[in-house]
Amino acid sequence: MASRPKRPAAPPPLLIVGGYGVVGEHAARLIRQRHPDLPIVLAGRNPERAKALAARIGASTAVIDVRAERPLGALPEQPAAVLAVVSDPGDHLIVDAMRRGIPIADINRAGHAGILDVTVAVSRERPTSPVLLSGAWYAGLNALMAAAAVRELGRAERVEIAVLSSSDDKVGPDSWGFAERLAWPYYAMRDGRRQPTHPLTGRRPVRCADGNERPAAYVSTLEQTTVPLTLGVPTVETRIALQSVPSLYAMIGLKRSGALRALTKPPLHGVRAALFQSAGTGDFCGLTVTAHSANRSVSIDLLDTRGQGHLSAMGAVRAAERVLSRDLPAGISFPEQSAEPETDIEMLRQAGVVVRLTGFAKEFPPTPAPSATT
Repeated sequence: MASRPKRPAAPPPLLIVGGYGVVGEHAARLIRQRHPDLPIVLAGRNPERAKALAARIGASTAVIDVRAERPLGALPEQPAAVLAVVSDPGDHLIVDAMRRGIPIADINRAGHAGILDVTVAVSRERPTSPVLLSGAWYAGLNALMAAAAVRELGRAERVEIAVLSSSDDKVGPDSWGFAERLAWPYYAMRDGRRQPTHPLTGRRPVRCADGNERPAAYVSTLEQTTVPLTLGVPTVETRIALQSVPSLYAMIGLKRSGALRALTKPPLHGVRAALFQSAGTGDFCGLTVTAHSANRSVSIDLLDTRGQGHLSAMGAVRAAERVLSRDLPAGISFPEQSAEPETDIEMLRQAGVVVRLTGFAKEFPPTPAPSATT
């Protein structure tokens, strides 16, 4: 009797740690739309919160606690790649992925300390798979758009980034980390030199993605650390503007008074949560990236009516697709180093993000969404 042909084994899944949070849910939905046949596992400390979403998109769930020494040890099978949408404060998740040879995209890396710790871990672990690090703000979209603008110019002397946010937008627990970074200096590259910069200083008017001009002030973001080195740009500055101008001035007042540093103390965590962990119903957000050469400037505006969680998910999805493709080198890399401007911008447009290019020689032609790769 002839034996039945064996069914091909299912490909290993993409593991989304934090796949049911504000950004994670948007990312999981979009990944399913772009990759209908890709197995997806939504994981976190409370995976029961992901059951309804998992049922809707055809995913499974798993328990992953990033506080555990080896968070990936309890999985029944090794995933094709990991997308970390949650904070990994002890670096347990990223180190465990390195040791197991699993590609990982971590979209919550921000600040010099977080990058330094991972760099030291990479030197110790010598990973054999990619480790893609994106900034917490818009999950690396700032860097991807900077790469597109710099590539259009050939070489840029200066990149200016304006983030448009709203205190009425939905945010998650990781906004606490952002609030802490507002209290302490960071190091930005200006004229080829690292210079200490205080958040919420350097206020000046900027043109925002919705076409309006608003006051904006410096804010710490990952691309200010990486883009000067990866793309050879002597000066990179990122500022934040709020739709409510009084809200920005209130934050500047908290900074000048020293209250932001006081709010980092554990007894005041509840006050900090009330100020920065909004329970808003949502609001639009935007991003403007302008690159300058000696005789030319170009800019990219992104405007998302579904809010910063949705726009951040765009960066998360591109990060996941990059590590799934396995064409990144082993070890650390950053989004701008493997940017694909036509694909990146077309993905944004397909997802309903308004994209406006100014000063470009031509519009990027439409490109089809990539097929699933594992």
